[in-house]
Order: sequence, then structure tokens, then C-alpha cells
Amino acid sequence: MHSNVPWWLTLSVRTALVCSVALTGTAAISCGGGSETGSGGGTGTSAGGSTTTGEPSTTTGNGGSGGGESPVVCEGVTCSGHGKCVAANNAPVCNCDSGYIATDPQTCAPSEAPTIGGCQILPSDHIFNTPIDKLPVDKQSAQFLDTIGNHKLHIDLGQSVDVNKPDEYYGIPYNVVHGGSMTWAQVHYFSTDPEDGATTDESDCADASSGSKHTVVSPCLASAAPQPVFPIPATPLVEGAIDTDPSQPYGDHHTLLLDADSCRLWELYHVFPHAGGGGWDIWGSATFDLGSNKLRPDDWSSSDAAGFPILPLLLRVDEASSGEIKHALRFTILSSRIREAHIWPARHTTHNGTGAAELPPMGQLFRIKASYTIPANFNTQSRAILQALKTYGMYIADGGSNMFIQGEPSPAWEDDTFDQVQSVGNDVFEAVDLTPIHQRAGFDPNSAAVPK
Repeated sequence: MHSNVPWWLTLSVRTALVCSVALTGTAAISCGGGSETGSGGGTGTSAGGSTTTGEPSTTTGNGGSGGGESPVVCEGVTCSGHGKCVAANNAPVCNCDSGYIATDPQTCAPSEAPTIGGCQILPSDHIFNTPIDKLPVDKQSAQFLDTIGNHKLHIDLGQSVDVNKPDEYYGIPYNVVHGGSMTWAQVHYFSTDPEDGATTDESDCADASSGSKHTVVSPCLASAAPQPVFPIPATPLVEGAIDTDPSQPYGDHHTLLLDADSCRLWELYHVFPHAGGGGWDIWGSATFDLGSNKLRPDDWSSSDAAGFPILPLLLRVDEASSGEIKHALRFTILSSRIREAHIWPARHTTHNGTGAAELPPMGQLFRIKASYTIPANFNTQSRAILQALKTYGMYIADGGSNMFIQGEPSPAWEDDTFDQVQSVGNDVFEAVDLTPIHQRAGFDPNSAAVPK
């Protein structure tokens, strides 16, 4: 049995925001500026992996179509029947349901690509959103799999969203925020580890001097951004939970921030409360325009070693429960088994392995073979995950444990999902050769777009 303690029974935090909680079989939190109140810190997006922040009305995480009274400014706004109207800066804005995108502030329309908070998660022709099941097998597939060794899949996530019990809080959560109606928090690029310190020369940020425009500064050098800021809520969801240990022990501690007002993703790495009080200490940061196929500069990392965005490749419970995941996933293998090279669409290389050809490079794509039959008795979540691995595949995104696929924590993950997915071994996988895409007219190595 996997821990399944509702966060609202165990968590009590204080925040300088007015928060209201809607319980509709799942939990979500929505916060806006106001006086201090005690409130449950928590979750959103369908079942507990995200928090929606920066608006004064109650929403559900699955785009906003849940309980709670609509604000007066929303009278008559239907969001096309696929979302919930909320007030942002005293104007009506639709939080669209999963699978729908906001074509204007009051309209939700179907999206071909995955969506969160009314934002399309990368264009539909992005390689992460493109079926790769018809591409050829990489000629080194057998060598790559021999290097990785025989392992079962492991979904690296949990059912507990109780941030007061970090030992049970597995997975990478994310925050949906409204950057246009919240105060952006200052960060400090700082590390207590002199051998693995914070870096700004491959980081992106906004600077307080740009005011409400929040102009992207890249790279985030002190000369260009003396006061770096990000749309971090007062009590954000952080991988592994917020850790107040002043030694800032080693750990990824990612914080993913999707600004639903601009459809821009901000991802921070090694996030801890600032030792001097006020703001946050981070090692690095990256931003992604979710409407763009543009890749990061070559040789730049992100909050991910491969230079990928994390959120678009994350397992999300709402998608798995719907029966269809329309994008690729991310996974890890031991750093020592990753070649000191990266291939498109990855942008960055780690240096814990060697240059041996039998090691898969960073960014290598794998998929489940077409010959594998997904068991008919597997539940909806498991079948959706395994089908996504056949259709879209999974990319080596970082060093870590072998065959670990990352996802959000949520109490809505079913017990059987763990047992069923983790019964599948990497003997049914094969490496994919993306060369045919590179050879198409119009291919740009600095773009993730797949030419037709």
C-alpha cells in the first residue's frame, strides 16, 4: 500500500495570502493578495500535484472547472463550457479544463497539444508532442540497453502530498501561478557547497527593475539583473518539500512555476529559503516560452542536466487517468552510464561517464517496441503510461537511478498503477533513431520543431 494521506488533514501553514480551498474529490489551492490567514498549503491540477496562485477566487487544479462561487465579474462568462471563470485584476479570466487552451481571456478551445492552466504545453509539432513510433530503431540500441543493464521500469512519484512528511513526498510537483496579479519573489544565486555552486551564466531570470513587464534576462548575470525575481508563491510546492535546514543539504529541490498569464514556464533548481530571510536561494534557473519550439543555447543546462524543460515531460495524473498521454516522458539512468555527449533535442552534457560509443548520449530517446502488447487487465492509468511510451517514448534527461520515470505526487495514483507499470522490464524497449527528422527539409537543430 502506498501512503495516501489527504494533505488537508495533516498540513497547516500560514501565508500572507488569502487562500480558499475547494474539495471536489481532489484538492486545489488558489491564492490572491490580502491579509494573513491560516490555510492548508497544497495542491491542484486534478489530484494534488500543483498549486494555483495569484487570483482571489477558488479554482480546481484541473483548469478550474470545479466548485466555489464565481466572482461578480464572471457573470455571464461561460468559458465555452470547458473551464471556470476567475477574477484576475478585477477582470474575468478563464481557467480552462485539461485539454483546452485559452484562445482569449474568456474562451476555451480544444488543443492538439497537452495543456495546463489554459496554456498549451509546447506547440503540437514539438518533438516531445510528436509520435515517434514509426521511426527506425537506432543501430546501437542493443549496446545502449546492455550498458543500462536489466531493470524494471520505476515510476518515481508517490501518493502522499503531505509536505510535512518529506520522506513520503515523492515526485516533482508544479505550481500554476498568475504572474500578472502577484508579487514576484527575489532570489539569490547561492550555494553552501563551494564545489557545486550556483551559476548565473546559463540561467534565465526577470529583474525587479523591469517592473510588471518581467522582461526575461538571459543570461542572468548580476550586471544585467542585480535583483532577480520569479513568480514564486508564498508557500510554493517544492520537490522534496521546503527544507529550512541552513546547511541546504544536497538534493534537486526543483520548483516548477507555470505562469498562466503569459504561458511561460520558469524552472528553478536547488531551492531553499534564503538564509538571511526574505526570498529564496537557488543554484540555477531556466525559462521556456510554451508557445515556442526554440531550444536553449547549445551547451546550456537548465534545471535538468539535458537542458530540457521538466514539466512538459512529467507524468501527470489527470492525463493518465483520462486514458491518453499525448507527449513523451523523461527518465534517468546512472550518470556513469551516460556518454559524454548530447544529441538533439538535448542541449547539455554531463561528465560522469566516458566517450565510449556503447553508452547512450544525453537526450537519447527510447520507446516500447511495437511487438509488446499492453495487458488488457491493466488499469486506465497504466495503459495510458505504457501507450505513451510506445507512441512518444522517453528521453534520458538526467543522471539518477536506472529506468526511473519522473512524475507528480498525487493521491489519485492508483495502487495497481505502481505494480503494473513496474512489472515491465527494459527488455521490451528499443532506442530510437531521430536521423530521419534531421534530414527533412526545414530542420533546424536549434529548434524542437519537427518538419512535416
